[in-house]
Amino acid sequence: MQTTKISRLVVFALIAMAIGFAFTQIVMGQSSRSLPVPAMAAGALWILGAGFGIWTYFARPRLKREPGARPFPPLAAARIAVLALAGSRTGAVIAGFYAGVSLTSMSSFDTPAGWSATLNSFLAALGGVLLVISSLWLESLCVARDQGTTSDK
Repeated sequence: MQTTKISRLVVFALIAMAIGFAFTQIVMGQSSRSLPVPAMAAGALWILGAGFGIWTYFARPRLKREPGARPFPPLAAARIAVLALAGSRTGAVIAGFYAGVSLTSMSSFDTPAGWSATLNSFLAALGGVLLVISSLWLESLCVARDQGTTSDK
């Protein structure tokens, strides 16, 4: 498994941003109302991103195989790496989508519903960025390091 490239995450975010922008434009054009974005969307993403970060902080000694810390079994470490990979991609897509929604909702910023949609979607996009950062940190700790094994001759 290769490490996540930032450029790939940016592409995912830009595609999702275009989808979010187009979706919100369609909804606003059909109903003449801004797309409602619940505050819980932002709250859930912030909790998820913070949870990833806190868990990574406490798992760091085990993942880095520091002295005195019991390392994770190899299969568990592989599963953690896959979780980090999924978290970074999901966070990029969510951040991009809500950034597109936020950009579109700015046109109706002067109404209470438009202001709420813009603010909540912006905070949700930031929560997605937090999830990406936490996931990339977790993934960086899961990179296999050469243990200096010796070969028999």
